[in-house]
Amino acid sequence: MANEIPITVTSIPNTPTSITLVNFPSSLKLTSSNYLSWKTQVEAILQGLDLYKFIDGSYPSPPPALKADGSTTPHADFSKWYRQDRLLFGALVGTLSTPIVSLINQAASSSEAWTILAKTYASPTRGHIKQLQHRLKQLTKTPSQSITDFMHAAKELIDQLATLGKTLDAEDVSDIILNGLDQKTYKPIIDAIHARDSPILFHELHEKLINHELSLAQHQIDTKPLHQPLTAFAAHHRQPPKPWSNRTSAGLLPTPSSPSNNPTKPFLGKCQWCFNKELDMFVDRNDSFPSCTGWRKHF
Repeated sequence: MANEIPITVTSIPNTPTSITLVNFPSSLKLTSSNYLSWKTQVEAILQGLDLYKFIDGSYPSPPPALKADGSTTPHADFSKWYRQDRLLFGALVGTLSTPIVSLINQAASSSEAWTILAKTYASPTRGHIKQLQHRLKQLTKTPSQSITDFMHAAKELIDQLATLGKTLDAEDVSDIILNGLDQKTYKPIIDAIHARDSPILFHELHEKLINHELSLAQHQIDTKPLHQPLTAFAAHHRQPPKPWSNRTSAGLLPTPSSPSNNPTKPFLGKCQWCFNKELDMFVDRNDSFPSCTGWRKHF
């Protein structure tokens, strides 16, 4: 037999695939009314981490063990898959608001939890569609609400209806939004949109409404008075007139006696010239002298 060349087989160690930690933004919380925006953000993050396959069903769980020749051996890939799926499941739970967590308590995998949430909030049931349509019809901008917040609320409902197969055309969208605005405040915009030959797109309408809102805010600043009117200032600081009394400045007019240790007596209004207690303290406006005969004799 010819010389045989020995073959050396080198075993390559099975290096475990690294586990990816999943961290979603703490502000990302699923509620009963924001499923579409939540789904969009979660999908984008998982696709970037190459983990979307865990929830779309394309990467199912491998069997825990393999059977061959009557013996059972653990599957080498199961442990890695299970650990990654558990981390992903926990991260998904962290993005749910408290009332929604109970919906996926019994889910065995991330894919199952994802399916439950999709059926709950993206199922095109007639009742769900009617509810969204009613909310969109009743949507109204409040005085304290910015136009951007109002438009975002409308867009959320419009997108949810589109997810359920009820896409609205541009004209219907603009009519719904314009009906939710104050007809007097936004009359120039409403009239201009209705006069168009072609429907306006959502982002164009949003831009026009923002510009109008800024114009209204600037107009309020320009028309606001910088200072209080002088009449208002004078009225505010004017002291109430004091009636003529015997308490006047020091001089020849009647004044109360200075305080002493003796018991005080009520001031009777004696004149310092004639000592008349019943002196009429009327002051003539023309000569500014009291009507006291003693006074007038000395002057």
